[in-house]
Amino acid sequence: MSEHLDDVLRRLAAAPTDHFLGGIEAELSRDIRLQKRETTLVFTLAPVGAAAVAMALALGVTVGGVTAAARAPHGMGGLTDAERLAPSTLLDGVR
Repeated sequence: MSEHLDDVLRRLAAAPTDHFLGGIEAELSRDIRLQKRETTLVFTLAPVGAAAVAMALALGVTVGGVTAAARAPHGMGGLTDAERLAPSTLLDGVR
């Protein structure tokens, strides 16, 4: 068993590699630098994104509030001109 294992290991050591590994260190260093640059950019632009979200939220709340106030029903609460469109009045045929 041990001789068979030694023979397999010798053949594996003599076999050529599948890929050329000469430039792997430079490629890894380049990828790490790019990753650091992207991370720095994300952290740099995070306040800009947060400000944009806050402004959009404030604008939406303001416009929504003004629109809702302008369209508020007048009169006695839920009894408005739309009362004539209630299903009970339409089914009875009373207008």
